[in-house]
Amino acid sequence: MGNAKLTQADIKWAERAIDLATNNVKAGGLPFSAVIINQQGQVIGEGVNQVAAQLDCTAHAEIQAIRHASQHEQSISLQGATLIASGEPCALCYMAILLAKISRLVILANRHEAKAHGFDYLWTYDLLNSNSLGQLTVLKLDTDRNTLPFKLCQVRMQDIGL
Repeated sequence: MGNAKLTQADIKWAERAIDLATNNVKAGGLPFSAVIINQQGQVIGEGVNQVAAQLDCTAHAEIQAIRHASQHEQSISLQGATLIASGEPCALCYMAILLAKISRLVILANRHEAKAHGFDYLWTYDLLNSNSLGQLTVLKLDTDRNTLPFKLCQVRMQDIGL
């Protein structure tokens, strides 16, 4: 987990993450929340797990917070920001955090503590690390037009900050 040190701001905003997660549980949701803080110590994004409420398997707290922060900042890059998560992110959320270029992550409950309380998502790390797509069947279709959208596009990933 590196040599980085926790700050007073981390401790302060961790309480906000706990409150968000607790309120989500009281409302019938899951105990996952995320708060994103900019380098000036201001909240720029928050989210709670809304997978069931939105019928969206990607509506994890971290992703919701990243969406909120990106809109707030009008940028897909959140470089320099800190994300505070009530539970350690799953593999999907770790990838989103990396794509958003968030610089620091503070977790309140690690993956093993979450599992001990009935939230076992350890398999997501195994899937990520195995270079396997699990039960998903992937087929490659070759046509004379399969790469046309890529050829026509003038924008490159680096142009939009990815």
